[in-house]
Amino acid sequence: MKVCGVEISGSEAAFAVVTVNDGDLAFIATGTKKLALGDDKDAAGIKAYLQAIKSFAHENNIDAFAIKARAQKGDRRGGAISFKIETLFQLSDCPVLLINPVALSNFGKKNIAGVPGGVLKYQEDAFRCAAYYLQNAGEI
Repeated sequence: MKVCGVEISGSEAAFAVVTVNDGDLAFIATGTKKLALGDDKDAAGIKAYLQAIKSFAHENNIDAFAIKARAQKGDRRGGAISFKIETLFQLSDCPVLLINPVALSNFGKKNIAGVPGGVLKYQEDAFRCAAYYLQNAGEI
């Protein structure tokens, strides 16, 4: 199973593709590490972004997306554009799991293996999202 972890920040989504090899997590480097949404008010731009997500999933044989959820209220709430991006992932024809940031943080503290080499700093939470998904799916 290949899972793409996603962290949405502003108008950009960072990716980390993870699979399991012999019971261990394996990070898969891809050509696309981030995907930015240009004009969120342009219907053609929104459709192109959705198509880019679908193409990424198809080209990399992605089985599911695991997305770090953003707060809907309070000082740390996500912006409108980030929620549009989240919705586009949900429309991508792949299963999507939204992961609570607190659950992700707790998982990160318990994850003995940590983040492997090759994962860039901005991909770390995306990697943890994918690892969290794989653990909950019983893959590890």
